[in-house]
Amino acid sequence: MQAAQTTLTPEIVLTLAITAGALALFMWNRVRVDVVGIIVMATLIVTGLLTPREGISGFANEAMITVAAMFVLSAGLVRTGAIDILGKWVARLSGKSELRLLVVTLGIVIPLSAFINNTPVVVVMIPVILGLTRELGFAPSRLFMPISFGSQMGGTLTLIGTSTNLLVAGLVLDLGLERIGLFDITPPALVLTVVGVAYLLTVGRWLTPVRETTTDLVASYELREYLTALVVEPESPLAGRSLRDSRFGESHGLQVVTVEREGERIELPRGGTIILPWDHLVVRGRIPDIARIEQIDHLRIAGTKPAFPVGEEGEGAAQSGETRMAEVIVPPRSPVNGHTLRELNFRGRYGVPVLAVQRHGVPLHDRLADIALEPGDVLLVQASNDDLRRLHASGDLALLGAVDLPARRTRKLKFSVPILAMVVALAAFEIMPILVSAILGVIALFITGCLTPDEAYQEVDWMVLILLGSIIPLGIAMQNTGTAEFIAAGMLQLTAPWGAYGVLGSLFLLTALLTSVISNNAAAVVLTPIAITTGLAMELSPLPFVIAVMIAASNSFITPIGYQTNTFIYG
Repeated sequence: MQAAQTTLTPEIVLTLAITAGALALFMWNRVRVDVVGIIVMATLIVTGLLTPREGISGFANEAMITVAAMFVLSAGLVRTGAIDILGKWVARLSGKSELRLLVVTLGIVIPLSAFINNTPVVVVMIPVILGLTRELGFAPSRLFMPISFGSQMGGTLTLIGTSTNLLVAGLVLDLGLERIGLFDITPPALVLTVVGVAYLLTVGRWLTPVRETTTDLVASYELREYLTALVVEPESPLAGRSLRDSRFGESHGLQVVTVEREGERIELPRGGTIILPWDHLVVRGRIPDIARIEQIDHLRIAGTKPAFPVGEEGEGAAQSGETRMAEVIVPPRSPVNGHTLRELNFRGRYGVPVLAVQRHGVPLHDRLADIALEPGDVLLVQASNDDLRRLHASGDLALLGAVDLPARRTRKLKFSVPILAMVVALAAFEIMPILVSAILGVIALFITGCLTPDEAYQEVDWMVLILLGSIIPLGIAMQNTGTAEFIAAGMLQLTAPWGAYGVLGSLFLLTALLTSVISNNAAAVVLTPIAITTGLAMELSPLPFVIAVMIAASNSFITPIGYQTNTFIYG
């Protein structure tokens, strides 16, 4: 057994302090993870623990380019309709059985997540499952959680399945170990996946929560309540009358919760409140009741007029017939995230007016124009089928329900699938590293027209890349200063009586717990040097310990914030 670092030097103390500070910021969750990574990188350089060249070396790590390339390759499949086709297969194969629907969905999500980014897989599958569960009368909550967990398990089946796997593989190279192969992680991950699927199909079905209230996305339109604003025009019979005299709520099935008048707000107006011309009435109601407002003279939904006037040029609906109400969901990484409808100029940008917004199934009371959108928000819109197709095709929002919308570039599907297969095959047979084959795959997507460079830039999750490049130096500092050896020595003292398997299990458990409260990539960077040092100290191959960190960091089932797909289905 090799000697382990046991002396607490000033460099180790400083590295531990920086690591603890980084973990605290990640858990605090008030500072963006990429900003935390930049703070860590700058601190390591300023304190002298790393040279400037070492401090920015993370951005030269091959994991950075590989992760970016995999984002683009995944987008190529999505934009050519490959995943949409798989979603239709789910509808055809599932029949009317909830268990069969779950089996078919996992059978598609798991292998697909092994080779492309699992987030777009989940984002595309959620609307399909919503439509099927609405039609069959199932609670979608019984399927959402298994879909998220299945995508995570599938992501660990290959080296390219998650950005965390690629990050750890790149860090291993920086720390002087041999390259990890594309399928080196597969055997233990396959065991976990088999056990996990068996659990989800048996015990998990009874433990998965069932939510059938109006907060559940599967609730029918008639059961779902929204808030929207109505404009009282001067000719309206409501103008000059009180709410009580007009019998507005009783007549139309809508509850007036706020009256907005010349910048002032009357919250929870009473029956004696007088309605004046051009008042905005914020009302709560069901979708059919809101839809009937358009039949009332001189009372309209705010933002819908002059929307879609027949005969007026430039309006999409006038060119394509009748409009209808539909719901769209805000996906992760959508460019609309964090922006208000006013900032986005939503109707001008997409040609579709937003009538109401729900968050976690609850209608929002704020002014629609000032609501900052978040992943998982559901927007009620009014549009023609052509406008809905364009909105869905933009990729910024996803239409809910099993809607038969044409794929964006179905004719290019014959290129995108073979390109991804080529990328995987070249790496699997060790003809070239995954970095090189992925870059060639991206070039092939551009040449064949499956994806444009501008679309590729849009599909890359830059927050993840900045986090990877800025946090990798922390792992290097832990190795250079002896911090990894110091922590490994302490871990061995505690777990040595349990043997190698006990140490391996402890490392897996520690990673799983840590990734439940902080970014999984950050947890992997902190624990990978410790895993390597632990293996070497025990005179064993460090690869099993590294793979344990990979699998545990990429499978976060404990909290909604542990993994991006968990957060999305929770929203």
